[in-house]
Amino acid sequence: MPLSLACLSNINLLTTPSLRNINLSNPDRPKSLIVANRRFQPKLAQLSANIHPLRQEPIADRYVYQIELSVRDYELDQFGVVNNAVYPHYCQHGFNEFLKACTSSSFDMIARSGNSIAVSGFSFKFVAPLKSGDRFLVKIKILGWSKTRLFIEQSIVKLPNEEPIMEGRATTVWLDKKYRPMRIPPLTISEVIKCCSGDESSS
Repeated sequence: MPLSLACLSNINLLTTPSLRNINLSNPDRPKSLIVANRRFQPKLAQLSANIHPLRQEPIADRYVYQIELSVRDYELDQFGVVNNAVYPHYCQHGFNEFLKACTSSSFDMIARSGNSIAVSGFSFKFVAPLKSGDRFLVKIKILGWSKTRLFIEQSIVKLPNEEPIMEGRATTVWLDKKYRPMRIPPLTISEVIKCCSGDESSS
C-alpha cells in the first residue's frame, strides 16, 4: 500500500483521497496547536499535558539531525528560483532521512507494513529563495510527541554560510491500515529520545 503524504502551507492537509476520512480531532492533539486555516507556532512550554517534551531547556534549541542537499534545475520556476511547492518536499525527505539515521524505521518500512505516516499540519515561513546549484542543509528539531503524533521543527539554510532560507513546523501522524491514527511504536519513541539526548547527527 503506497505511503500517503501531503504537504501544504497553513491548512489541515486532507488533500489525498486516502486521508480525507482521518479524524484529526483526537483528544491527544495538543490544544496549543491550531492547524486549520491558521499558522501554528507551538512552543515547548505551551504544549499540553498530553505532549511529552523530549528535552530540558539547555538543549531545547538544538537540531538533532541535518542533511545536505542541492537544488536541481527542474525545481526552478519561471523566475529562476526554487518553486515554493518544492520546499515541503525537501522537509519530507529530511524527515525520512532522520528516521532512517536515528531509528530502525523509515517511510518505506512503514508503508510495507501496511501502515503509513501523514503530515496533518505544516506551517512555514520563507526568508530567502534558493537558486540553481545552491547547496543547503535541511535541519530537524524534535519538539515533542503525543500518542499518535510527532511534532517537529525544520529549518533550511544555504551553504556555505548557513543563510536562513525557510523555517517550518510540522505535525506527523502515524496511521494504521484503515488510515486511522495509531500509537507511535514505543521503539520509535525510545530511539527518538536517544537521538535527542545524544550528540547531533548529520548525514
